Amino acid sequence: MTKPTTPFPIATWPQLPSVRQLCAEHGASLATVTHALHELEDAGLIEAQPRRGHFVRGAGRPLPPPSGPALELEGRRKRLFELATTRTDCLSLSHLALPAALLPLAALQRHLQQALAADRSLLAIGSVIGSEALRHQLARRMLRAGCAVDAEDIVVTHGEGEALELCLRLLTRPGDLVAVPEPASPRTLELVASLGLRPLAIPAPQDGGFSVPALAFALQHHDVRCCVVAPSFDSVRGSCMPDAARAELAALLRQHRLPLIECELMGELQRGGERPRPVKSWDGDELVLYCGSLACVTGPGLSVGWIASRRHRLQLRAARAVHGELLSPLADAALAGFLADRAYETHLRRLRRQLALQTESWVAAVRRLLPAGTRVQPGAGGYLIWVELPAGIDSAELLPRLREQGYSFVPGTAFGSGEALARGLRLSAAHPLDAVRERGLQALAQTLNEHMGRPVRDGS
Repeated sequence: MTKPTTPFPIATWPQLPSVRQLCAEHGASLATVTHALHELEDAGLIEAQPRRGHFVRGAGRPLPPPSGPALELEGRRKRLFELATTRTDCLSLSHLALPAALLPLAALQRHLQQALAADRSLLAIGSVIGSEALRHQLARRMLRAGCAVDAEDIVVTHGEGEALELCLRLLTRPGDLVAVPEPASPRTLELVASLGLRPLAIPAPQDGGFSVPALAFALQHHDVRCCVVAPSFDSVRGSCMPDAARAELAALLRQHRLPLIECELMGELQRGGERPRPVKSWDGDELVLYCGSLACVTGPGLSVGWIASRRHRLQLRAARAVHGELLSPLADAALAGFLADRAYETHLRRLRRQLALQTESWVAAVRRLLPAGTRVQPGAGGYLIWVELPAGIDSAELLPRLREQGYSFVPGTAFGSGEALARGLRLSAAHPLDAVRERGLQALAQTLNEHMGRPVRDGS
């Protein structure tokens, strides 16, 4: 078989020492060194040449740096990543992941052990679209939320992110225009950019979702291929789109035959009343591809997402078989058992109560500590808090100084553009407001006051 062509001639590649030299330098046996070289060759990092030895592949000269438009795009996306990424040397006041104390770890462990005891072969196999048992339980949850789907309509994925990517790949081609709300999650913005798509920002009102009149206006003037929206407790402000606006959005989709990717990360975490009805519950024409996730209920360790779409289920199964990594049948079986267990509803009720208490505590502290002119808006559900700083303040300018004190947050510019977003920032009540996090809020308040040239408020 002919070897693939390489970008640089082999003569320019660094040569490794001989096998005998490697054995002597590292005190290793011939078998160990030979095995290591085979591993490097299989990984494409080195190449063996008969009677010449081993060479480091393609290391002759560095690739030229990107230039022109690619450099501009790379700079913008790099800035987005820097703003939204949690640093290991800082405690994030915006982190979404729940602590272990709020997760159903004992119940999950019990179901994992039961599944493994029943079938040890679960460790040796993989699944493409998820088991029928898990898909049945997910369909049952969606039916309770008003969505008429069954197990055959569901494709299980590695989290909501993979679900969104599969849907975007299915519905679009590079260069297509995709309507996204502003603000939107960094994950959505990055996926749209990485797939070569063009985002069309549609203003999101304070209660979340899309401004349906603004979307209707955009559809009259632009060739939009699909929309992406998180109407239930979005991961930016925790907003919840009213039912009337959801029904209006579904009608607009029908009018324009426009597909919608509906993302729900925190849909089960309402603080009172009924769970919000997904837009898909108004979807009689199969235009909505629903992307769900269990990560905010069971934790990211068993992060499972799914797509619900009757119209596109065969295409999504085929796409997942080609592009997706196999799912763990052990995690699948444990989650199917947990969803069928009464303990799941018990866990949800406790989690909602605890998150409501934590959010109330965070909101009170933020209002007490941050300066006058600051607006504090807790989400309608979930555990996010949107803070809008006084006019003229860019929250991203505070971030470097706060990081020096060991704390961080996600500023509004990670979610979109515009002055209102620039002076906003997201906080998360995923953790109880302990002394360490209260000191973080105090440090944020002090940094903000110093930036504004004001005396620090008394937080007592």
